[in-house]
Formats: sequence, structure tokens, C-alpha cells
Amino acid sequence: MTYPDFAEALQARICADLEAEKIAHTPRKRREVDEGLAAALEEAVAKAEVLGEQRRQEAETAAKKIAELEARIATLQQIIVKTEAIGEQQRQELQTAAKRVDHLVVELVEITGEFVEMSKRVTEQTAAMDKLRAELDYYRPRS
Repeated sequence: MTYPDFAEALQARICADLEAEKIAHTPRKRREVDEGLAAALEEAVAKAEVLGEQRRQEAETAAKKIAELEARIATLQQIIVKTEAIGEQQRQELQTAAKRVDHLVVELVEITGEFVEMSKRVTEQTAAMDKLRAELDYYRPRS
């Protein structure tokens, strides 16, 4: 062993002895407190690990629920788009039907007007025929 190696070994031995002396001179209560703190820390770490696992599982559950809700939202959005398209189609059909009804009403009014005119003519013709019959009856020989 060389001189520097010997010095390093000696220095390491002195440090180890000092550390052992420190531990030996540390009051028993202090060691018990340190051991109690270490046990408490280990227990806290164990609880933290359990809590961390619970939180991880909750996060996974929440992520799955979010994915399900997003899928349902997408489905509902598709339904909304289809419903809006059907609504627009029905609106257009109703407009067409309303125009057809308006056209039919106009035709009905025209036909009703023609019917009234024809009824007037028939009434006038009937009156004229009745007058002619009456005149004919008047001029017929009476036997």
C-alpha cells in the first residue's frame, strides 16, 4: 500500500469511528424518536402509495367515462344533424303543400264564381221558359 492509499484508508477509518461514536453517544430516546419517525415515514409512504393507486384508478375510470360521454355526444350530434335535415325536408314539403292549397283555393273560388254565374243563367232561362209557357198557354185554344 502506498502512502496516499494508506492516508485515504486511515481517513475512512477515522470517519467510520467518528460516526460509530456519534451513534453510540446519541441518547437512546433520540434513537427511539428517529426509529419512530422512520416508522411513521414508512407508514405515510405506504398510505401515500395506496392513495396514489386509488387516484390512478379513479383517473382511469374518469378517462373511460369521458370517452363514453364523448362517444354519446358524437352520436347525439349525428342524430341532431339527421333531425335537422328531416325537419328541413318537412318544411319544404309543407311549403309546397301550402302553395298547392293556395292554388286549389284560387281554383275553387273561380269555379264557385262560374257556378254562381251558371246558376243565375239557369234561373233566368227557367224564368224565361216559364214566361214562354205561360204565353203559350194563354194563346192556346181553349177547348
